[in-house]
Amino acid sequence: MTAPTETARQTAPWTWLPVAVTLALGGMVVALFVGGDSPRSSSTGIPEASLTVQWGLPALTTLLELIAATTVGLLLAAAALLPSTKDLLSTAPVRAARLAGWFAWAWAVLALVIVVFSYADTFATTVSTSLDPTKLLSFIGQSEQGAAWLVAASLAAFAGVVAREADRPLGAWVALVLAVAAALPPALTGHSASAGDHDIATSALVIHVATVVIWVGGLIALLWYARTDGRHLATAVGRFSPLALWAFLLVGLSGAGSALINLGGFTELFSSRYGAVVLIKVVAFVALGLVGWAHRRHTIPQVQAGTRHAFGRLAAVEAAIMVSTIGVAVGLAMTPPPPSGATELPTPAEVLLGLPLPDAPSVPNVLTMWRPDLLVIVVLFAAAVLYGRGVWTLRRRGDHWPVGRTIAWYSGLAVLAFGALSGLSVYGKTVFSLHMVQHMTLSMVAPLLLVVAAPITLALRALPAARATQPAGAREWLLAALHSPFARVLTHPVTALVLFISAPYMIYFSGLFETAMRAHWAHELMHVHFVLVGYLFFESLIGTDPIPYRASYPMRMVTLFAALAFHAFFAVALMSTNAVIAATYFETLNRPWWPDLLEDQTAGASFAWAFGELPGVLVLIILLYQWSRDDDRQARREDRQADRDNNAELAAYNRMLASRGGDQTP
Repeated sequence: MTAPTETARQTAPWTWLPVAVTLALGGMVVALFVGGDSPRSSSTGIPEASLTVQWGLPALTTLLELIAATTVGLLLAAAALLPSTKDLLSTAPVRAARLAGWFAWAWAVLALVIVVFSYADTFATTVSTSLDPTKLLSFIGQSEQGAAWLVAASLAAFAGVVAREADRPLGAWVALVLAVAAALPPALTGHSASAGDHDIATSALVIHVATVVIWVGGLIALLWYARTDGRHLATAVGRFSPLALWAFLLVGLSGAGSALINLGGFTELFSSRYGAVVLIKVVAFVALGLVGWAHRRHTIPQVQAGTRHAFGRLAAVEAAIMVSTIGVAVGLAMTPPPPSGATELPTPAEVLLGLPLPDAPSVPNVLTMWRPDLLVIVVLFAAAVLYGRGVWTLRRRGDHWPVGRTIAWYSGLAVLAFGALSGLSVYGKTVFSLHMVQHMTLSMVAPLLLVVAAPITLALRALPAARATQPAGAREWLLAALHSPFARVLTHPVTALVLFISAPYMIYFSGLFETAMRAHWAHELMHVHFVLVGYLFFESLIGTDPIPYRASYPMRMVTLFAALAFHAFFAVALMSTNAVIAATYFETLNRPWWPDLLEDQTAGASFAWAFGELPGVLVLIILLYQWSRDDDRQARREDRQADRDNNAELAAYNRMLASRGGDQTP
């Protein structure tokens, strides 16, 4: 097999662009006409934007989605698909990261251009009249859509900077996370985000967008690599294949959920224009499933046998379907869903919560009022499967793993499920005191159990180590992350303490709490923050995973008592204030039960004080037990060393006596 020429290597990354753009725009045009949202004239008397804006906005959005997927795919190739060492990126991953940087900057510029077109579309004007900086800044500040595109542009530009400077796998991973995050904000302002059950729809949309850019972008990156180098194509395809399968399943599940929420029922799938566009996506999705099956059945074995051209032909067909579907998705996002049929306007509480205001809180309601959240379910399911697979791997090869740790892990996941999916989650958005119960559950109970389970230790023992002749894998990436300067700073007990004690003050004594309660994505980020900060704090105190810095036991005791003192002070400060936190939000709910908001807030502060002490006492007991065991181990080591020293001294004394006896003459 001959390597590609230098000319081919230079031109191959760009030759696919005209065809891909044509296919994507073609899919967009078809979706717009089928959905009935093709450019409109002003004959109805309603002001409309110019035809340039009406055509330009979806076209630019389609091009941006294509560039975003390419950026994510190239970064995925640099971080995970293409072989590198654990310390440095190899030549091909570096080229992928550098190319991704250029695409990311093009993504950022295009996002800013779309802000201008969005303004022109919103206010039915032309592009030239929309270039007023004052108007644009006002639009960004007052419109979720404008702010979302600005955030996307900022994240994409930052991802480009990191990608261009990345020379280690960790840098490529950081750029990849930033790029995936940049794809999310604009999607969260579309039809799904404003659907009736917008919490569930938003979670489904986050999964859908993230998996689509990874799936589509990964395939584009593989095609790029096959044409520019391809020496390790078998390794890259082997790594991408299971990822593509999971992406296929998640895209189908999340897409079906979003479509049903927007359609309002299965019958609308065949009786509405919106449903007709959804059917186009369904056909494309089924076709992609068939192509993926053919890949796994035929082309992957051929690639592993050294035949590259078979992969290129079928992957090109798959990529053509994918980029066409990107255009269809843009057209679907601009197609209004069918009317819900509701005869009454939603109440302010329904607008905020995405569902009717629940009945008065009670223990049966908290225990039985479960609401599915696809994002939480997927994360918990993945955590359960991965941990179980790690335990099974150790048991299969005869290694021991403590049952108590396994019980702690699944108990922690159960606590997370209760805190994020049960009636506690429903009432956590309507009652401050129950929100504080949810806060304590997610930040102190669940993380404590997860730390005891030692998941990092399990991963390092279960993941296979790469041989000297093999590229770095998941185990090497994990070790590189643990040994990074960022990990050393983050796992220091002082850092963990500062994050743990400052989080409540920053969230509740600022406007962040009300923002988090009003936007589902911000609410989910707040919960993630609770869990991660709690996990980091408890890991620094009682964890057994191999983190870069482990403080002495006296310092851990000081850290624990400091955290308990600051936590108690926070509860007292919350009880002492006469100002209702997020007052506008709770007043808008206008709940008929427990109308006294200040009393509710005081009850939440009291619970935070009382409940926060219980995990602290438990951690203190565990810490004293670990300290005692460590002293016993140290004493045994010193005894063994003393025995070795005494034996050495006795042997030296005997040798001295023997030498003196040998020197004496009879």
